[in-house]
Amino acid sequence: MPDQKTVRLFAKLMESDDEEINLAEAALLIARTEYPELDLSLQLSRLDRMAREVPTDPEGSGLGNVVSLNEYLFEREKFAGNEDEYDDPRNSFLNDVLDRKKGIPITLSLIYMELARRRGLPVSGVGFPGHFLVKYATGSGEIIIDPYNKGAVLTRKDCEERLKKNFGEDAEFRPEFLAAATTKQILSRMLNNLKGSYFRRRNFLRVLRMIEMGQAIDPGSREGLRDRGMVYLLMGRYAEARADLMACAALSPPDDPNLKEIKSALARLRAMMN
Repeated sequence: MPDQKTVRLFAKLMESDDEEINLAEAALLIARTEYPELDLSLQLSRLDRMAREVPTDPEGSGLGNVVSLNEYLFEREKFAGNEDEYDDPRNSFLNDVLDRKKGIPITLSLIYMELARRRGLPVSGVGFPGHFLVKYATGSGEIIIDPYNKGAVLTRKDCEERLKKNFGEDAEFRPEFLAAATTKQILSRMLNNLKGSYFRRRNFLRVLRMIEMGQAIDPGSREGLRDRGMVYLLMGRYAEARADLMACAALSPPDDPNLKEIKSALARLRAMMN
C-alpha cells in the first residue's frame, strides 16, 4: 500500500475547492506512490524553468501561442506520444514523462497545460472520450489541441470522426465531450489509467493503491467500493471483499447495471466462505 503520509497529503489537497488544487502537485503525489522519495519541489521547478523558455505572449494571438508551445515541446524538447509502450505505467507518472519525454494523452496534456498556465495562457483540459485533449480559449472561440499528436489542432469535425473511429459509427457526438475538465476529473482519469494498467499486469496491490487515491477524491464512490471488493476477491481476501461488495450493493439503486455482477460475486463469496 502507498505511504500513508502521501495518501494523507493527497486527501488533504482534495478537500480544497477544485480551482485551488495545484494539478501538477497532485499528479506528483500520485507518482510518489511509486517513488516515495520523489522531491515535489524539484519537479515543480522543472516545469517553472520550462515555462520560462517558451516564447509566448498572453496579449498575442491564440494560434501564435499554440505554435510557440508546440515548437518548444515537440520540436525542441522532443516530447512525444509513447505508441510502442502505451500501457506502461510510467507514462502516467509526471516525473517519468518529464524524464523520458514520452507519455500518453493525459500526461502530455498536463505538461502542456502547466506550461501554458505559467505563461498566463487560457488553457484547460478536455476529457474527450478515449483521448484526453487541451483547449485554448480565444476571443472568438476555442482551439482544440492534441498534445499526444505533436499539438495537432483539431476541428469539431475531427473530434466527431475520432469518436466514431474509436467507438463505432453509431457513437453520437455531444458538446459536453469538449467541455473543460475539472482538476479532480483529470486526477481521477489519471488514477483510472493506472488502475487499468496495473490490473492488466495483475499487480493487485498497486491497483489497490490507485483505488485508495481515488477514494480521496470521491470518498462515497460506489465504483471505488465495487472495484476494491472485486480486487480483494481476486486476491483471496474474502472477508474484505464481502464487506466492500455488501456496502456497494446497499448503496446501489435497483437499476444500477453493475448490481447483477455484484450480487453474483457475493453469491460466490458465500459459497466459498461456508
